[in-house]
Order: sequence, then C-alpha cells, then structure tokens
Amino acid sequence: MATRINIKMYKVKELGDCFLLTVHHNNIVKYVLIDCGSFRNGKGSQDRMRQIVSDIKDKQLKGAKLDVVVATHQHNDHVSGFVHAEDLFTAIGIEQVWLSWLDNPKNKQAVNIGANHLELRKSLKQASEKLDELSKNKSGHRSHSAMARKAFNTKNLLDDLLGFYGAAPALPAKGIEILKGIGEKKVDYLSPGEIKAIPGIDSGDLRIYVLGPPKNEALLYRKDPKKGESYDHKLSAMNNMIQHFMAAMENRNNKEDKEEQQFPFNKDYKRFTDKTKSGSAPLNQVIDLYERKENGWRTIDEDWMEQASRLALYMDTFTNNSSLVLAFEIVRTGKVLLFAADAQTGNWISWNDLEFKGEETTVENLLSRTVLYKVGHHGSHNSTLKSALEKMTSDDLVAMIPVDKKDPNITKVNGWQMPATNLYNRLKEKTNYRILRMDDGFADECNPKTSKKAKASWAKVSQPKITPLFVEYTIS
Repeated sequence: MATRINIKMYKVKELGDCFLLTVHHNNIVKYVLIDCGSFRNGKGSQDRMRQIVSDIKDKQLKGAKLDVVVATHQHNDHVSGFVHAEDLFTAIGIEQVWLSWLDNPKNKQAVNIGANHLELRKSLKQASEKLDELSKNKSGHRSHSAMARKAFNTKNLLDDLLGFYGAAPALPAKGIEILKGIGEKKVDYLSPGEIKAIPGIDSGDLRIYVLGPPKNEALLYRKDPKKGESYDHKLSAMNNMIQHFMAAMENRNNKEDKEEQQFPFNKDYKRFTDKTKSGSAPLNQVIDLYERKENGWRTIDEDWMEQASRLALYMDTFTNNSSLVLAFEIVRTGKVLLFAADAQTGNWISWNDLEFKGEETTVENLLSRTVLYKVGHHGSHNSTLKSALEKMTSDDLVAMIPVDKKDPNITKVNGWQMPATNLYNRLKEKTNYRILRMDDGFADECNPKTSKKAKASWAKVSQPKITPLFVEYTIS
C-alpha cells in the first residue's frame, strides 16, 4: 500500500507556524493541520492569516474537512490564526482536535500549572506598564536619565517575550477554546508514549508517535501537588518573585514612607550621616564619587529591573517546553517526519525514557529514520537538542524552518538570532544542503539553481515547490 505525505509550510511573513499535511494512502486523502498562527495581531497579520486559511479551505481542501488539527502549545505564533479566522475554520469543519495533556481541563496538574502560568503573565503585563511609567518624566515624555533608560530597555525585552501571548494574555487560550468548539467528534489530549492514527488510515500504515510534552516533574519544573500549592515549584517561586518586583517598583515611585523589605536599597541599608569610622572617607564623599557621570557604568541602583526580563524568559521557556511533539512514521518505508513545535531542552531530554505500548520502537530509532525535520522555534539555539540532531542520520533528511528574516524581532539591533548560526551550519551539513525556509524558500547554499552541491543533493529526493504563499515538499 503506497503512502505519501505532502507538506506545505505557509509563508506567514513574520514569525509563525502553519503546516498543512496532505496524506495520500491508496485512494484515501486525509488532511492534517499543525498550528496556524503569527507573532503579531495587527491588521496585516490578521489579513495574512485569513489569506492562508482561505487557501487551505478553497484551493487545498476544496470542500473536504480537516481530519486532524494539532495545536502544539499556547503561543500566539502557533494559534492566533484560529482566532483571526474562526469563521473560516468553522466553515471548513474539523474531525478531530489534538492538544497536549496540559490543555486538558480535567487534569488537575494541568489546571494548576495553567492557573499559575496565567497569573505570572498578568503580573508581567502589569510590570511592563510600571516600567513604562518609570521611563517617563513628569510631563509624560521619555526621560533620558539612567533609571529611565534602564526601565525602557527592560520594558522592551519584556514586551518582546510577552508578544508570544498576543495583544492580551488570553488570546492563545482563546484559540485553543475555539478549536475545542469546532472539533466535531472529539478532542484528544495527548500524552508522551501514545501512538495515534489519522481517522480512516490504519496505524499499521501510518503511525503518529507522541513524544512530548513531558510528564516528568523535574523536566516540567514542578513538585508533587499539595493542597493550595502550585504543581510547579519554580513557577510558584517566579510568581512570588514578580510580586516582590512589583512592590519594588511601587516603592520606586513612592519614596515617602512605603518601604518594604524587598525594595532594593531599603532604609535598613541607608546611612544619612557624615560620621565615619577612623580612616574611612565621609559618606558624602563616597556618594559624590558614586554619582559622578564617568562612574555611571559601575552603578547598580537600577539593576534590579533586569529581573523582569529573566522572569519573562522563564515563562517563555516553560511554554515552549509544553509543546506537543509528534513523529509521523510511514510504516511501509520506515520514513519519519518530526514536528518538534517549539520544544526546548527539557522536552527533548524527556524523550530518552519514552516507551511506546505494544511497540519496540525507540525515539533514537525514530530519529535515525527521520527524513523531514520541522526545526523547532524558528531555529533558535536552544530548541534543537544537539545529541538528538546527531542521531538524525538518514541520507534523505530535509529540514524546514518557519522563519522570516524581515521579522522586526530579528532585524532590530541585537535582535533574535534565528536561525542560530552554529545550528544553521550544522543543519546544512546534516541535510547535505537541503534546507527549506519560510521566507526565501531555499536556505542560502541550498538552492539547486545556484549551487551545484545543492543540485546534486536535491536530485536524490523529491523536488520542492516554492510559491508566493507556501513552500511545498513531498515524501513518498
């Protein structure tokens, strides 16, 4: 029985993921959509998402339903399209919705983790607003003081990461809820170690292995549940830390009598006297030296603000580690397609201990047979585990990276390095220069029309197709 899978990576024109898999098995055709989202929510982003979903509806499905829709995790760049094109998805119809066990409202661990995570997001949003206030003078204009510059820079870092959650903290969650409502027959909450099948195709012909997100408590940063506590001790600690951070900003603005112990340089550490011990400089001389302009780079008064960006990085990492990771195996040929979403280190490491009920297949074996790798998190440095990539040894390996070099988060000064240079170079070596990008179609050095080594390499596998709306590749 012949099986082939056509993969369309849609061009979101900014950071985002949207992959349509068309599965041909004998005379059966099935459609699987993995994520649909873009980083931003402006009119241009919304229009682009609707254009993509309209193409899926009218030109790809042509009246058929989506057999499976997978939403890998609650980041804007993966699920915003379900919000912005809700009416189109409703018109299409969805047979099954696959979500992570972390989205299961009946899973007590998932509910507690989600509640604490939402609270942290809300607090970080408030922190961003407070930082904005600190960056302005009394007239409301941007101030150029050292404190204001630090506040402004920290706010920008914070907002970059909060951008993954959309214009409002609830937007990704709304996308998930919309999918649950459209799914006609059932919503499945997948756990690592499960084996799934596409409706209408036997698992003896096409198997889908669930690799992540992990349930290992250490890898998801949580402890055993106790009544009234978070399941995630680090998330709980971060929520506690953000409350201290918020109090510190309140104290920074109200210096009269409201001084809490968590406020940096609180009154317990202040001295208002010129009396000094023998041999030491008077305090006013020390202060004068400390406040000289040329010593500004050495001051630490406002360094506490950087804690906000560390909190946001923690939250972002946690969400990425919650990614639903799937490996599609064409049983007859043994070829595997790996869709790693935005899984970061903890998620990848958890696969080492996975066992699949009724199957002797290991993740290491699946990796060795991987012929299509959807590169995690737009090619960031910590979303492809080195040891796992080295196990992808198939001569037919092709990589697809949903990245756009014109995204403002990449083009700005000190912008995000996507794809990360060392990873990018190693992917070229591992794939023998068969890398497809969302923006350019072919990665540099990978275009068969301009590179002899790429031409010879692509001749060994299927030929990709580049259109204005998507990048297409078929595995047969």
